[in-house]
Amino acid sequence: MTLKADEFIRRFLLHVLPDRYVRIRHFGLLANRCRKDNMTLCRELLGTHAITKEDVKETWQEQLLRITGIDVFACPVCQTGRMFKIDELPPSRCNSPPVHCR
Repeated sequence: MTLKADEFIRRFLLHVLPDRYVRIRHFGLLANRCRKDNMTLCRELLGTHAITKEDVKETWQEQLLRITGIDVFACPVCQTGRMFKIDELPPSRCNSPPVHCR
């Protein structure tokens, strides 16, 4: 849709709240208080079912391999070997001072 500048600004300013007004962010179908019931009702009305863990059988690694052909477990050097998780490195503290070796 193409609009003139003054019409665009008028429509945009309809979304700006006046001073001292508070925006209600968590309201409607996806409000946290009734989300589960609302989504169940929406699925019933649409004739669909909830997605369960049994429906999702592929991991993200398998999906990436199927869609793009990128194997995240392939060795980056030879592309034929497989990489396995041996150990996990804990994240370092972000707010610690840098270590200087002298």
